[in-house]
Amino acid sequence: MTLPDPRLYPRVNPQNPVIRQLMSLLTEREASQVASKRQGLRQLIAELLAARDHYGLNGAITQVPSQEAWFELWQCIRDEVEQSTAPRYAIPFAIPVVLVAGLKGETTLPSEIDGDKALAILREHGVVAADADVWLSGALLDASLLAAINPAQVAEWKTNLSSARDFPLDSAGAPIVVKDEIVALRYLVGVAMQSQDAAPAIKLGGSVGAWGMPFAQLIGDALKADGVTLFPIPRTPLSWLAAQDAGRVTQLETRLQVMTSNALRSIRSKGRTPVVTVAAHENAEIRITFSSQEDPERWEGYVWPLAANDQVAYIEQYVTELMRECRVEQVKIIGNVQPVLDTDGLPLFITAHNLGSAIASIQ
Repeated sequence: MTLPDPRLYPRVNPQNPVIRQLMSLLTEREASQVASKRQGLRQLIAELLAARDHYGLNGAITQVPSQEAWFELWQCIRDEVEQSTAPRYAIPFAIPVVLVAGLKGETTLPSEIDGDKALAILREHGVVAADADVWLSGALLDASLLAAINPAQVAEWKTNLSSARDFPLDSAGAPIVVKDEIVALRYLVGVAMQSQDAAPAIKLGGSVGAWGMPFAQLIGDALKADGVTLFPIPRTPLSWLAAQDAGRVTQLETRLQVMTSNALRSIRSKGRTPVVTVAAHENAEIRITFSSQEDPERWEGYVWPLAANDQVAYIEQYVTELMRECRVEQVKIIGNVQPVLDTDGLPLFITAHNLGSAIASIQ
């Protein structure tokens, strides 16, 4: 059974020039015209960015009529923001860092590391070119700060910065409050100056290599506190826009891993058989529930709120593979979209004991 996508998209708005050009591109069947129409879409985006018309750009993003359309539009926005034909330009980037921390009690961790030492590790391992003009902040920033900076601002940085240390973003790190067990997301941000005729100043994307362990150790040493168990998980440097998507997904995946471990340990310690259900809900959430056949009263639920870039098929595959690794034999995928609330007005989570009614409601 396949997990459905519960998101609803608006009808095509032909009055929006970006949406009109986007749909013209997506419905084009002549290969010779596709490149031309994609360039036309990028030109419209470039005009919005140059005018700092964030309202107009955001309006187009929120009016896409399908996820396919969203991916096409978002890629064109990223291309326009990140690519350049100038002899020298800036590459604002960010490194997502997921922090898994535990403490019996509550404390606040430091929110800054040594940015120069972190950059030295990246240079040593070839992520940053040895002689490249690159700067990396040591402040561990909250995701909201990155999200508050619109694509037009990132495009301006690309064009206007002449030196990496001229990067105008100067913000202290966000406090990291640890209470019992947390999975926090922070970002290290920086800028690399790139010349068209030079090798890449920074390698964006790919997988974390040998640099990951010393980088995590540097973070762990800077944030250590009495009684706190801390596991820093740095991801690869990414462009400003891509890093936000990647960081969010990594945090959600890590939270699910931690919850899965705890929930299964609790169920199995009582000699019971775990049942995991995965259901899509009308408020654009995927809800994952851990319960057992033997106990109708106790269960735990996890919520994955769907963002525009989330692919439901990927989430289903990720959950299925995670449960397989955890030797869970009963994983139930609900094939229809479920309500947000149950009959008592409480958030509805499908468990082993209301599974039948959820399945029976499939049309």
